[in-house]
Amino acid sequence: MDEQHISHNPQETARQMYIRHGQNYGPDTNRMAEISKTYGNSTLYRRWGATVFDFIFFVIGYICFFISVIQITDRWFLPLAIATRCILLIAFFSYYLLLEGYTGYTLGKFVFRIKVVNGEGKPPGFLKSLIRTLLRLIDTNPLLMGGIPAGISVLVTASRQRIGDLAAGTYVVKVRDLEPISKKTMKRSLFIFFTAMVILGASFVNAIFILADSYVPPEAPVSKKEQSYVSKDGRFQISAPLDWSTDPDREKITDIAIFNPYIQKSVAVVSNSKKELGNVTLQHYTKKIQYNMTKEFNLSTVGPSSNTTIHGYPAIEFTIKGQKDVNHYVTHVAIIETENDYYQVLGYAPASKDGRLKQELHDIIYSFREVRH
Repeated sequence: MDEQHISHNPQETARQMYIRHGQNYGPDTNRMAEISKTYGNSTLYRRWGATVFDFIFFVIGYICFFISVIQITDRWFLPLAIATRCILLIAFFSYYLLLEGYTGYTLGKFVFRIKVVNGEGKPPGFLKSLIRTLLRLIDTNPLLMGGIPAGISVLVTASRQRIGDLAAGTYVVKVRDLEPISKKTMKRSLFIFFTAMVILGASFVNAIFILADSYVPPEAPVSKKEQSYVSKDGRFQISAPLDWSTDPDREKITDIAIFNPYIQKSVAVVSNSKKELGNVTLQHYTKKIQYNMTKEFNLSTVGPSSNTTIHGYPAIEFTIKGQKDVNHYVTHVAIIETENDYYQVLGYAPASKDGRLKQELHDIIYSFREVRH
């Protein structure tokens, strides 16, 4: 009676007969190798789909991680670039080593219903998974020959094994061809997958919040019309769009202080008399201001200085990036020398929004001029 229910597909028939009568192959038979021999090319498509799924998972995770790192550090330099790539490599390695070693799955394999097993149909364990993962960097690396070596190996080997499988003695089989796993193993697998998804989800949500924070809302357009803001003593002024206004809090400690109530950006002007400073050059005064400002911010870095002219006055401009409280800022600074005074014109913006705001701050800074009476 059993024979009547066996499929007429030769590969399906062999697999069904093995699943039903596998114990008859004898104690030395490699059970998973026999099952793998019954597979056609469909297993290659599943493996390819799982690999692409895992690769997309890592790309999304790395982008979210990259955005978070930039937001936290507000800087991107060689040591940080090396560190993030090392973290990515460790995460990539651990993902396959631990998940496949102790559950037989990755997220991609779980979705495509295939599993990495040893000859007995159990998860391969740490050592076999280590060998398999090390060789993955060669035969299944999407950045190195696109995984072609693995695909060729799966097609030409009898048990549909890639190079890593051959070296480790592992097989990738369809979940339906395996015996049901225990509740303990199922709980462990679900816990690992849940943890991985929580980490990815948290990184994704954090990246969304960071990108949303850097978005300049359309309801706060930059007006082309401008108004002038004159210092308390009436000696100098700057101009800004109509959506800017006087900052009453900072105006108490500066000569001019303005801000945009819609977006976190502001400009301040501070003057110093040359008579009070004594015999000080523009370069020396600039270095003094840079030193004082680096003490004001945590983890501050001073960008390169450049000579310029603002309304005919000699000036030096530079930027300072740093953290104050828990926020990261970029300050655009112009030190201007006139006949009797030095001026500091400072434009502040959150680091996450600086790319969109720096041109407007630049225009306001360059609008500075002394008022002739």
